[in-house]
Amino acid sequence: MKANSNRRINQKMFLIKMRKNVFINIWLFILILILVSLTIWGVFYIDIVDSKIAVFGIVAVIVAAFTSVMTVNINNKKTREREYELHILKEKQKVCEHFYNAFFEIFKNVKNNRTGLTKKTIDEMALFKKGLMNWGSEELITKFIEYENNIFTNEGDSKAILSNANVFLKEMRKELGYKDSKNLELMTVLLTAEAREELGFKN
Repeated sequence: MKANSNRRINQKMFLIKMRKNVFINIWLFILILILVSLTIWGVFYIDIVDSKIAVFGIVAVIVAAFTSVMTVNINNKKTREREYELHILKEKQKVCEHFYNAFFEIFKNVKNNRTGLTKKTIDEMALFKKGLMNWGSEELITKFIEYENNIFTNEGDSKAILSNANVFLKEMRKELGYKDSKNLELMTVLLTAEAREELGFKN
């Protein structure tokens, strides 16, 4: 339901934006036509110097007003874009939070020799996948599918599973705007010093 509602809102916003762009383009065309007409009229059809100056003054005033209006519109557009980007970022943060909740629940249960697939884990992962479909980029969705496939392929290989998790966690951080180096091993944060040494992680 939420996905359908968001889709309808996005469609309405797109139609409003299209209509506004058409209106602006028509207004710009008319304004340019008026300016060109006034300039031609002042240059070729007016002989009195004072009248020429008056016409060019009108053109200058219109250009100045047009520039001022366009500057305000551009600033407002940038503000709206920043607000929209912030909204998208907040939604992505909520989506990633569901993955972290499921991920840490699994890690905690496995550490305590319990099954990782509790109801909470399943529910959180379902919410993550739902949010991912709506707010995740194509690249993040692709990386998540690769991550799930690698878990199945490398079952029993602890280091491979940790490496795959590290790749996906860094991809999520990239989605949120972080720029991590290739050397960062996020999964080692969860390991003890002995486990890092045993698995061959230097960091």
